[in-house]
Amino acid sequence: MTTQKVYEKSEIASKLASSQAWLERGILAIYARQTADEKNHGETVHLNCVGFSGADAKYLSYLARYLQNGNHLSGKFLVGGRKRMAKYAGQLTKIANGE
Repeated sequence: MTTQKVYEKSEIASKLASSQAWLERGILAIYARQTADEKNHGETVHLNCVGFSGADAKYLSYLARYLQNGNHLSGKFLVGGRKRMAKYAGQLTKIANGE
């Protein structure tokens, strides 16, 4: 029997701050939770406590689409992504723990 790792919010926050791979996967994971119309408009339409907040939706959706095209973040986009994604550690913890 294998035991699944259980992540803590502080652990996810630390990984977002220190690992580009975790940051990029985190952006894509939260973007995947956006509804189809939110993805199409690049903004938050539904107040459902999942996906990006209204303040971050346009910028982080742009980064997610950039990543989906096979690119990686660098420079100001890496810094901006880290700054904004810190607040999504709770959602990412739920995703990582299969909630």
